[in-house]
Parts: sequence; C-alpha cells; structure tokens
Amino acid sequence: MPTPLPIRTLALPVALASALAALAAPDVAAASRAAESSKPAAPAHRAAKTSSDEATIAEIREFETRFNKSYEANDLKAYFDFYTDDMTQFWQQGRLDLPDYRKLWEKEIGDGGKMLEVKVEEMVIHVGPSRDSAVAAYRIFTKMKQPDGTLAESWNQETDVLFKKNGRWKVVHIHYSDAPKTS
Repeated sequence: MPTPLPIRTLALPVALASALAALAAPDVAAASRAAESSKPAAPAHRAAKTSSDEATIAEIREFETRFNKSYEANDLKAYFDFYTDDMTQFWQQGRLDLPDYRKLWEKEIGDGGKMLEVKVEEMVIHVGPSRDSAVAAYRIFTKMKQPDGTLAESWNQETDVLFKKNGRWKVVHIHYSDAPKTS
C-alpha cells in the first residue's frame, strides 16, 4: 500500500476569511465591520529604538564627526587610523584599497594640496542587530586647494560601512559618488 501524502492544514488568508465572513453577514453594515476588522495593521514607519540603539547611534555620530574633522585638518596619521587595514573604497575613479588611498593622499598633501573645508549633512545611521556593525550615509561638501593652487568645491554622497572590533569603530568600506545637482 502506498504511503499516504501528508495532510496539510489549509489556512485561509485574512482577506479571504474576512470576505467570506462579510458574505455571511446579515446586513451591509455587519459586512463592512467584518471586512474592516480583518485589515492588517499599518506597518510602523520605524521600529522602536532601544536606549542601546540610541547610544550606539550617538557613538557612531561622534566617530563620524572625528573622522571627518581629521580629514578636514589634513591630519593623515589620525585620518588613516580610522580605517581597517583591509579597507576598500569606491569612488568616481574606481576602487582603491588602503595602501593606494594612503599613497594618493600623501602625494596630494606632499605636492601642496590640502583640504580647506568639510561639511556633513543629512546623516542617516543604520546599526546592525548585534551593534558591532553600522552604515552611515550622508552628503559631504569638500573645499580643497589643489597642488596647482586652484580651489575645488563639490558635494558628494558618502556611505561608510563600520565594524566595531576590540571596542573600537573602524571604517571597512566607503562608497563615494557625486551628489545630484540641485537647482
């Protein structure tokens, strides 16, 4: 004798169950109430943040402030200390790893270039469930003196991927791209 197929319980979707209830209701008002009571609750815009989440977000915001201040100050030692050794970065010209990025900045500064101003706006921070990873995305304005003496200003979009290791946040990846032009 063949093995019988497992019996599955048929669960009616909420909308179908409410429609059937509405059909069985004796009047239109009852049908309307049955259909209305079966609507799923509207999803919350954001999940409630715990005090631990808020503390982690404050930590990351402070980290990002120090990170961008060291960039603005042309303090290469402090700036590169914010990165992991295996950091990667994507920008308009392509992908760089930490040694290539460090070499590029050291040459820029050595040739007379320097950052004059850095502003960060519209930062959004997402924290991983274990609170040891995060993403900080924001608009960044830079004003720089080029080695030839000309000034360059631009707005870009930056996304920093952060890991917390040994109690310290570090940048493991950056994605940097032109910000859309505003009118």
